[in-house]
Amino acid sequence: MKLCIVIVPGADGDRLLDRLAEAQFGATKIGSSGGFLRRGSVTAFVAVEDDQVGDLVGLLREHFPEVTETVPVGALPLADEWSQSTDMVDVRVGGAVVFVIDLGRFVRM
Repeated sequence: MKLCIVIVPGADGDRLLDRLAEAQFGATKIGSSGGFLRRGSVTAFVAVEDDQVGDLVGLLREHFPEVTETVPVGALPLADEWSQSTDMVDVRVGGAVVFVIDLGRFVRM
């Protein structure tokens, strides 16, 4: 078995759980934060059989694509010297990050 730790933007959390449930993947959701723009995120723990990892990754690619967003330079981390700048820059946001870890044991109670 594998433990897949899936991280998506906070606004996509409920949609993530809906898509996982539709595909018969059980998940536990927790709130988290971090990332390049320091926005809220949602982390879901999903235990799957080894041969289901590809299906899970495919579902995430289909429903949670990365997009480009234009933000002020001052909103970027470490942009203190440009904090008064009105310049805009394109950054990639959204999508999903998946960590796949071998799961030695899984017990449901």
